[in-house]
Amino acid sequence: MINDVFVLSDFDRFFRYVGILLPLYYILCSYLLKPYFSLKGLRYLDIFNLPTLIGILLVVYVTISVFNLVMPSLEDSMGFAVLIIITLFIYLGVCFIVYLRNQFSHTNYLLLAAICCILVNALVPIQELYYDNPLFTAVIYSVDIVAMFFYLKFLICTEPEGEDKLFSDYL
Repeated sequence: MINDVFVLSDFDRFFRYVGILLPLYYILCSYLLKPYFSLKGLRYLDIFNLPTLIGILLVVYVTISVFNLVMPSLEDSMGFAVLIIITLFIYLGVCFIVYLRNQFSHTNYLLLAAICCILVNALVPIQELYYDNPLFTAVIYSVDIVAMFFYLKFLICTEPEGEDKLFSDYL
């Protein structure tokens, strides 16, 4: 919420604060997914198949394209922009691996939250620096709320599925 206030107030002037708060948000979200994250049982064929590679390449392409578009406007804060991108990719990677492992219920909520997060992070700089439209703003913040909703819904509602329970070693 504080980050959104900074973005709506003056994106250029408060970008350094956004560049601190947004990575903290992604690190916290990734940390909260730690109990669900494991590379154990993950097959590399799940990651390195054609649809997955195309999806990863599209995410990287969109990120690089938006970064190149806004780079001239954010020359003074390039380090913060890179930090945002790195932590975004960490968060997306954690969400992606939890989704691929498919050992918990409602992993589709987590995937939806990650997709919404990509969309918001791609559209906010464009909206704030190039195309200021109230409808665009409403769409961005609606998608942001959807992302938070499904992320929290995953954390609240998820349970281990199948024989491989999360805490079965402790029982």
